[in-house]
Amino acid sequence: MICTIASDLTPQAQAIREATLKSLHARDLYSEQIAHELTQSLKTAQEQVRKVLLNYKSLGSLPDNKLAALKGLEKLDAEIGDLMKTLKKEQTLVFRKASRASFRSGIYHGIGEFVAAQLPFYRDLAPDGIDKLTTSMFTLIDTDALDFIVNYNLVLAADVHRELSDGIKRTILSGIATGKGVDDIVRDLGRVIENKESFRNAGSKVFSRAQYRMEMIARTEVLRAHNQGRIKFYQQVGVQKLEWMAVEDERMCPVCGGLDGQVFDIDKFPNIPAHPLCRCQSLPAWPLVVSGGELGAAATKDKPACILSPQAIQEQARRKIEEEKMLKGAFESGQIADLSALTVKQLQTLAKQNGISIARTKSDFIKLLDLVEPGVHHSDLSGAVLQAKIGQYNIAALRGKDELVKLLAEKQAAIRKAKALEEAAKNAISQEGLAALSVAKLREMAKDQGIPLSLTKSEVIEMLDTLEPGVDHSGLAGKALAAAKARHNIGSIKNKDQLINALEKVAGQKMALRVLRDKQP
Repeated sequence: MICTIASDLTPQAQAIREATLKSLHARDLYSEQIAHELTQSLKTAQEQVRKVLLNYKSLGSLPDNKLAALKGLEKLDAEIGDLMKTLKKEQTLVFRKASRASFRSGIYHGIGEFVAAQLPFYRDLAPDGIDKLTTSMFTLIDTDALDFIVNYNLVLAADVHRELSDGIKRTILSGIATGKGVDDIVRDLGRVIENKESFRNAGSKVFSRAQYRMEMIARTEVLRAHNQGRIKFYQQVGVQKLEWMAVEDERMCPVCGGLDGQVFDIDKFPNIPAHPLCRCQSLPAWPLVVSGGELGAAATKDKPACILSPQAIQEQARRKIEEEKMLKGAFESGQIADLSALTVKQLQTLAKQNGISIARTKSDFIKLLDLVEPGVHHSDLSGAVLQAKIGQYNIAALRGKDELVKLLAEKQAAIRKAKALEEAAKNAISQEGLAALSVAKLREMAKDQGIPLSLTKSEVIEMLDTLEPGVDHSGLAGKALAAAKARHNIGSIKNKDQLINALEKVAGQKMALRVLRDKQP
């Protein structure tokens, strides 16, 4: 393999640093955009809570009819609960989109830094070429880190939503108990504030606290996903060492200032962000060597590792896509012969993708011991005694090829049966005449099944996509989304057809899940 060493490293290292600064700026602009989207959805929820409260002005005076007041509180609590569920769903979509987009952006800007440094094989990449290479790299990279970030973000956001809901309830009950009117209770809840100076003086109220925490999560987690994307790209392409780069201004903290400029092996690079609202970035440490071959060469004492060329990356991605198609076809066929033609590693990949453990369970070990020691009772074995027996017969911890083939075939058969049952359930419900029921009855049934009556943002987007084909509505939010709804007279509650579809879907899924649980290995 021939490796080309970049000749004049100092200007190229400077070019990478400047490109990294641009990447950092783009990342921060995107984090502000996401924070704004979350703030707007929170502001909409705040306005809706205010409107709901204004319908219950009599609650503040606690009328003589205590039962009526109690029922009113229960209804108010349910309405606010529905609003909070809608807010949570909308912001969940924002977080999912932001995590994936930031991760991909990290890869894109990592490639852009190599282009800016005029590295061999990278110097001629145009923006569309960088985009195509980003897609290829995304195909190759293990996205477990991305999945973790998404789930972590959703856990953080769920905490904020829970605190917001609890805070609203506490404020309302406290206001009622002290004889406050609705206007005072609304004032106690606070409001979403977009002006930064006003926000600093807003105090700590229910909605301002939620706004602060949600914006902090957005900025911090966009940075985390962006840097994870960069680091995963660097690892895949063959970069061995990374440098910590802090933003050197009056806001730089002692932790980040102490790390600034330090170089670490890529597998020992400290976590970024180092703290909430951290603004640091990683960048490749010099020297870099680019390989024209398929695989990067390992580093030695005298020579750094080779960096994969774009052509090598795209070829690897092409092969992986072909293999994934082949694996998918083998699984969907469900035929023993097709599955048996795969390697153990490929079968393990399919098993992980379809929720089948590749490790043997206790019952697996018991069955195997029953085979090697017929007539001996093994079902009561556990702990060290069981491990000793397993070791005695050198029974592997991972399932063998035949076991994986059998389990995958059974899983595919269960999926087919579940799909058939789902369709049968939908047909059965339709035959029972949901369409003949009143909207009120359908809403009652939906509540019993835990189906929200309010239209979610994603459902509104789907309706708009149908009404305005060819137009991208995915980015609509706030006033723009409200205007689009008004344009087509879309209300806030599910219509009859949507309620029927939701009920049919839930019924079918419940039957299908029962079958899959029964067949779960």
